[in-house]
Amino acid sequence: MDQHTDSPKTRYISTASGVFAEKGYNAASLAGIADKLGVTKQALLHFFGSKAALYEEVLKALSDRLLSSIQNVEGASPEEQLRSFFLQLSTASLEKPADTQLVLRALLDAQASSENWPLKPFLDALGALAHKTKRWSQASDAELFCWIYQLIGSIQHFAISQVTLKGMYGAEAFEVLRETHLAQLRAALADLEKDPG
Repeated sequence: MDQHTDSPKTRYISTASGVFAEKGYNAASLAGIADKLGVTKQALLHFFGSKAALYEEVLKALSDRLLSSIQNVEGASPEEQLRSFFLQLSTASLEKPADTQLVLRALLDAQASSENWPLKPFLDALGALAHKTKRWSQASDAELFCWIYQLIGSIQHFAISQVTLKGMYGAEAFEVLRETHLAQLRAALADLEKDPG
């Protein structure tokens, strides 16, 4: 077990992640996060200095989790690894929709300073893995990233819609939708061994 798992800083980042996911950067407040943690606002300022710095740490932690999921994905070939990654991302997004919601909130909150986007290392690693597949080996970065964004967007939209879908159609119908979504995701990943052309 990592010695920093239960550190105050880690706990603060974890709680702040949930608040930022729920409210977005602009609506979240240090006082509200501190209240959820049962600490003072000054305790958060001691570790992070500002709300912006805390938010940056939250997004960096999310990026690290996503990057780790790429680095630790199993598969004998780049095609198998990429397929496994997206299927695992789909499952994880449904099980932990707060991370997905945090990504979407961060995108909505992004300002002109987006060149420092904390998820860039994750996206770069995902792009590098995809470029190793037969299907995407000759693709331009624009073609590749549009494909990646279509898959990520589909996964994220489905994950954050699950409560609404269950409410509108019921839990049983949602399970059918979930299986259909996975089947469509598998189909989108089926031709990774295909030569480009």
